Amino acid sequence: MFIIDDIFFFLNPVWIAKKIRDMALEELEDTPEKLQRELLDLQMALESEQINEEEHKKREKNILERLEALNK
Repeated sequence: MFIIDDIFFFLNPVWIAKKIRDMALEELEDTPEKLQRELLDLQMALESEQINEEEHKKREKNILERLEALNK
């Protein structure tokens, strides 16, 4: 019984570390869905006056360039 507990104790942190790594890689990786969410968030920030039109255009250009790079 203690051997099984020991195995889970040592394997669980490894599994957790792998999951965290995978999640971090997903966060860094651009996907069309992620970029679409960023565009929507950006539009909402503009409409709620959290950013101005100039900042919106600058960020939007960056997102659209990243989206275009995915389609190549």
